[in-house]
Amino acid sequence: MFRIGLTLAACAAVLAAANSKGGPEAFKVSFEPEIQSLGTGKSPKFFARRAHGLMMIKSVPAQGGGADLVFQSSADLGESFVETMRVNNVAGEVNDHGENSAQLLTSPDESTLYAVWNGRDPKNLEGGGIRFSRASSMRTVWSPAVTVNDDMKPASHGFQTAAVAPDGTIYIAWLDGRDGRATTEGATGGTTSIYMAKSTDGGKTWSKNVRVGTNVCPCCRVTWGFVNGKVVLGWRYVEAGDIRDIYVATSEDNGETWGKAAPVFKDGWKIKGCPHVGPAMAVMNGKLYVTWFTEGANDPAIYMAVSSDGGKTFAARTKLSGGTTDPTHPQIVVNDDRLAVVFQARDAKVKGGWGKTGVYYREIHADGAMSPLVRAGEAKGTLTYPTAQLGLSGRIFIGWTETVEGESRATLLRGRVEK
Repeated sequence: MFRIGLTLAACAAVLAAANSKGGPEAFKVSFEPEIQSLGTGKSPKFFARRAHGLMMIKSVPAQGGGADLVFQSSADLGESFVETMRVNNVAGEVNDHGENSAQLLTSPDESTLYAVWNGRDPKNLEGGGIRFSRASSMRTVWSPAVTVNDDMKPASHGFQTAAVAPDGTIYIAWLDGRDGRATTEGATGGTTSIYMAKSTDGGKTWSKNVRVGTNVCPCCRVTWGFVNGKVVLGWRYVEAGDIRDIYVATSEDNGETWGKAAPVFKDGWKIKGCPHVGPAMAVMNGKLYVTWFTEGANDPAIYMAVSSDGGKTFAARTKLSGGTTDPTHPQIVVNDDRLAVVFQARDAKVKGGWGKTGVYYREIHADGAMSPLVRAGEAKGTLTYPTAQLGLSGRIFIGWTETVEGESRATLLRGRVEK
């Protein structure tokens, strides 16, 4: 069986063997020739329902300043969107920049929608808050937002990531400034902490905040994974001398306590300041997959590593971005036995590696083999922060923010794996 983390030569041999068995060679994916503009806004996030519906959130400029988070749904797989409504009840409170964007999730049975974002807390206007709202997926009426961080300090709380465990528990983790800037030796710009909270009743109530780690890169998102009864959290850690590599920590009691963080791989990337790009994580068939960006050894690349023991150890990393230049912002998504990675990059063969930035797509098969890397599409303007969702029957939904002449627009590109 092919295993992520083999050497390139070994990968080539295994992929050749897989091809002879109808593996990656048989994988064909096509994307629609024209991208769809979803109007003014940025950071579109999708959820593909089993009932063939597609739901979306995006942030839009608010009247009077700031930004709002709006929800829309589609009954025709993204051909058209209706039911536009504001999610945040405090107008203009949404803070959306870089990897600090909102998320849309559902309960395991898809009966309830969850939205999580960074915004102004009306009870604590001097500090940003982690905000949460819920709605029925049948009759979408969003509840008044609640603040998940419990410190009420005029400190930063952002770069949040939420995930729903198989048992329905909602977990949210974020970068938190309540402890002040840590002083890791040689850390340019300082570091921050990670805190988390959970809800076992669909977001009606939230647990006390638990600190998971310190000495964390202050502008890189965090990521969740649930495997074999364990909860795993990943982030970019800052070591002495400005070394910023990806670490994970594991909890065996549903987030109440956490083990010591350990590196996924020692890239040794030294950078004086936060690179604004965090890891992404997903679980497929009991294995934990982590993907991330690094410029260790002066080789900008996106890698993946796999753990078969719940995050205790990882196989050697495998490069996912070969043939591209300036790859960044990887996202990972899984749907049953399909796992896909998207990221933005340039084609290394176009204009000496300085062509337009596009979205790249690659799937990891259940047997560990990788599909060919596909350039899914590109924008007319500047393309940033792609995300993806996988639907039924091989459907793919990719979104990103496109900026043209200073205006941000949300974008959708649909694809399909061909049998």
